[in-house]
Amino acid sequence: MDFFMDSLRWTHIVFGFTGLAAFWVPIFARKGGVNHRFLGKIFKYCAYSVLGSAMLSVVFHLAGGILDGDTPRTHPSQFAFILFLGYLAVVTFVGLRHGMQMLANKRDILVLNNRLNRGVAWLAISSSVFMISYALYYKPPVMIILLALSPIGFGTGFGILKAIQGKRPEKKVWLYEHIGAMLGTGIAFHTAFAVFGSARFFSLGPEGWVAIIPWVTPALIGIPANIIWVNYYKKKFNDLPVKNKPSAQSAA
Repeated sequence: MDFFMDSLRWTHIVFGFTGLAAFWVPIFARKGGVNHRFLGKIFKYCAYSVLGSAMLSVVFHLAGGILDGDTPRTHPSQFAFILFLGYLAVVTFVGLRHGMQMLANKRDILVLNNRLNRGVAWLAISSSVFMISYALYYKPPVMIILLALSPIGFGTGFGILKAIQGKRPEKKVWLYEHIGAMLGTGIAFHTAFAVFGSARFFSLGPEGWVAIIPWVTPALIGIPANIIWVNYYKKKFNDLPVKNKPSAQSAA
């Protein structure tokens, strides 16, 4: 078991650092070019490997704790932290999967409006409901972190439903969804690096406002950057919403 857990940890670390480095090339490379496609695939495979190893690690840690007789009441911080890492892995996986599906079905994204994809979207939404409910009920020491980042699943899930059901007016919805999903996955990578990297140099503690800094900083930078980046392409493709001009009758 120790060998298995060590293998998971090193898989997570190696693919995490590789994916973190590969993330920046597609961002600045010519879209659709060789470097963009090649490094984008590397980032995708690294992300799936990182998320898979994280999910397995969460399952084994939870199972081990339960077998040892631990409960959320006896070990509130431990359970909350493990469950939260699992939640982040699930939501990031849902977003990454959606972004790759948008790219693969860009000619007709409405084909993605099926039971499976709607279910995956609702998985992200229900994950947020679960984590917020857990935080409010058990009130673990890391409650502030859980409440700060748990709503991400709502945005991910409802955003997917809106896109695949054709409720977005833009012409290149697939592009904006793909960009948003990839940047969202990148934010998750940088969050993990900020949290676990800072722990090696600073003792921020698990509680209070200071502890939340490495958790939310990548999102505070990445989400506005995502909006700016998407709006850049909307302007480039003349895909910004146009206000309805008043009719002659209303003008009179």
